[in-house]
Amino acid sequence: MEKRVLAQSVGRRRFLAMTGGLAAVGALSAAGACDAGAGDVSYDEGTRQANAATQSAHLVSATTPAPTQASAQAGGRPKASGKLASVYDAALPPIDTNPERTLVMQTADKQLEVAAGVLMNAWTFDGVLPAKVVHIRQGDTVHFTLQNRVQMAHSIDFHAAQTPWSVNYQTVLPGKDFSFDWKANYPGTFMYHCGTQPVLEHLANGMYGAIVVDPEQPFEPAREYVLVQSEFYLKQAADGTSWDTDLERAKAVQPDFVVFNGAANQYQQEPLKASRNELIRLHVVNAGPTLFSAFHVIGALFDKMYPDGNPQNVMHGVQTWTIPPGGAAAFELRVPDAGQYPVVTHSFAYTGLGAVGLIDVS
Repeated sequence: MEKRVLAQSVGRRRFLAMTGGLAAVGALSAAGACDAGAGDVSYDEGTRQANAATQSAHLVSATTPAPTQASAQAGGRPKASGKLASVYDAALPPIDTNPERTLVMQTADKQLEVAAGVLMNAWTFDGVLPAKVVHIRQGDTVHFTLQNRVQMAHSIDFHAAQTPWSVNYQTVLPGKDFSFDWKANYPGTFMYHCGTQPVLEHLANGMYGAIVVDPEQPFEPAREYVLVQSEFYLKQAADGTSWDTDLERAKAVQPDFVVFNGAANQYQQEPLKASRNELIRLHVVNAGPTLFSAFHVIGALFDKMYPDGNPQNVMHGVQTWTIPPGGAAAFELRVPDAGQYPVVTHSFAYTGLGAVGLIDVS
């Protein structure tokens, strides 16, 4: 019996290697699942703890080289090395209770870390990538102003709004401001982004964010996180240490990194926290610009899943859900057992490029 279980374990590892696996991180998750199966036969608590420590060591490197070391890779491709300087806070921010919400965003060019030691010359809203989460309530009116403070024209496109593209999603020239109002008629989880041509380039450079519109009848209280999946396509910048967006690689759909919330593997470095049997709600936006997300939490099932985050679009017992570029969904789950649960895109050709995080359930 023990030999049969071990053979299955090796076979599953070989399968993960053939399919691209979960890379440096996720190989852990699959391997951990195999080890747990073997544990049904002979593993004790001490062995389990030793396995957990080994898996954690694979998730996060203990070294932190300088960014220039991580940038100077063979073949001119960027490669993560060490630890991220900071981790994007995935917690859903408190709702703005003012039904007449004033929202101002300012464009900014900023060098940001998109993988450990890999600095990208990004185009942003307010200097963060992804842009700040907008959290409002169904029926709220948003008084919006875009302030363009860079040398390139930009615009805004709110997927939660019903407003004429030709009137309000117009391009704003450098040094100019543009304002318009819109009303959140539908609840859900939505994307917003720059819509100036070529949109592919503006998205690949980082100009996107998430909007969460709470329904009139609120969801059950939960621990809520926002995850924005996106891709980065890079080429060496003139300074030799940072990276610019490579539009040709973007057109060919050859990503260097596929990430959650703007940086590869960051929620391995600092896992998302939850408690046993606590209701967890994940608002997931796929900013693309091109790849579909096959969203999945290893070791868990979604009790409820809401396409586009709308409570009327409820499904039950979902294992994996496809989110198109420009789409979103909200996922609810309760985890009965303590442990670590990898959050991934189940498209394994891209999982190993950084779209792996952990929910640490205690």
